Amino acid sequence: MQNIHVAADGGGTNLRLIAFCDELRLAARSGSGPVNPNFEDIEKIKNNMAEASRLLLAGLDGDYIITNIYATIVGSVELFNRIFGREAKARANGAALHHISEAHSHLYAASLQSRGGVALAGTGSGAMYCAGGETVHLGGYGIPVGDEGSGAWIGLQGMSAAIRYISGWGEKTALADRLYEYLNADPPGRLTGALYGKDINQRNLFAGFCRHVAECERAGDNAARSIIYSAGKNMGLQMIAALKCAERKSILDPGEAPIVYASGGAWKGTPYMFEAMETTIRGVYPGAVCRRGMFDPVMSGVIKYIFDKTGKNTVSNECMEHLKKEFKEYEVKIT
Repeated sequence: MQNIHVAADGGGTNLRLIAFCDELRLAARSGSGPVNPNFEDIEKIKNNMAEASRLLLAGLDGDYIITNIYATIVGSVELFNRIFGREAKARANGAALHHISEAHSHLYAASLQSRGGVALAGTGSGAMYCAGGETVHLGGYGIPVGDEGSGAWIGLQGMSAAIRYISGWGEKTALADRLYEYLNADPPGRLTGALYGKDINQRNLFAGFCRHVAECERAGDNAARSIIYSAGKNMGLQMIAALKCAERKSILDPGEAPIVYASGGAWKGTPYMFEAMETTIRGVYPGAVCRRGMFDPVMSGVIKYIFDKTGKNTVSNECMEHLKKEFKEYEVKIT
């Protein structure tokens, strides 16, 4: 009988599941919609969890038992465990549940280590530092009052720049045509309805426009470039605040050169955002090392399994190369 381990990562955009075996090979994968209770109805969350669970289990073949569940799900780990257990029935009766915090999830997947800083810029944003069992986690207040530098923030700024130009008082930008196309709204009078319909999830609507801002920046659009620069700078300022907090908590030595990893989908569209963050952080921490994350956060369960199995908090180079081969679709690629 084969041992199967499940890793789950869920938040305000989607829920992603992967199943893997003792030999660290991908056995199945699935996904569904958002599961963050701050933004979604509980019945919708339950349905999304059940759907992803059924799809994952349908992809598993042969005689197997699920022995570990590694889950990072905003506000609902226990709920996911119950729903997944109901769908898996006897195959998951003895499965051990491992709750991985959001900070550690992104750190494990980005760095393959258990110590360091994380500049998280996905749909939302945050700045984190983990070391010695202690965690600093700043941000996460959501759009529009927070989440500076996130995909939703970038998308919102891009829409605002487009509307200023459309209204005749903003800088010329290709984002205007992109906005019409994205919202399927033309002429201008239809923009309001496309932005504020009662069934529209505005947070996800904003985040979806982030890709267009990044593409316009890469094409040389000045308005888009200013937005991406501001996003990177904001992430750098948040990270500096997290590092200062880590120093006050004595989990980062004031003389130590911090290592910061960029994690989340907002970093993937353009390298300029990362460069702006790196410059900002090094203005305060000249010796800081900034690196792009290695894997998507759903891989944190795989990394935690390796830590538990080896008793080490790092992953060898040989193992890293194996993971890149077996889980290549989860390796972070910068456009």
